[in-house]
Amino acid sequence: MPEPTVLLLSTSDTDMITARASGAHYRWANPSRLVDGELQELLAGADVAVVRILGGYRAWQDGIDTVVASGLPTVVVSGEQSPDADLMGHSTTPAGVALQSHIYLAQGGVANLRQLHAFLCDTLLMTGLGFVPPETTPSWGILDRAARDLDGPTIAVLYYRAQHLAGNTGYVEALCGAIERAGGIPLPVYCA
Repeated sequence: MPEPTVLLLSTSDTDMITARASGAHYRWANPSRLVDGELQELLAGADVAVVRILGGYRAWQDGIDTVVASGLPTVVVSGEQSPDADLMGHSTTPAGVALQSHIYLAQGGVANLRQLHAFLCDTLLMTGLGFVPPETTPSWGILDRAARDLDGPTIAVLYYRAQHLAGNTGYVEALCGAIERAGGIPLPVYCA
């Protein structure tokens, strides 16, 4: 039996980067970039749908209604750290499934997106993949990188936590390298 497909529709591009990195069987898209007919194509062959949106229900009302009307088990959650009861109320799954899904997504990171897939498949489709609860991730930290021994000024490089959790830090490394070449000491810090 093939692994079920979870359709992840998120206004957070880092969710899609993280879903890809997780290795789980996701299909993903940013709702704000869909063209006519694309939503129906994405829904075809999916087993579960997750909508994570910024701006509340009205931000993508027609899209949410279309996903719910597809008949797929659908989780609708906020793209913010805090849950949004109104958005979750549009889910077709039990409230506990929507809330737990929100926690996996709000905590972020590759491991949590991998476990979210297994959680949804086991809970809604009874697959028996096995899953663990969401892993708490830090709200800030310092990028672990090899530092050079320099005497210049320390330059803070602040970047989004979501980028860090998605493993999308190549641009931070490049900026830190440029700071070092210019004689500075980079201090790359991710934060929410």
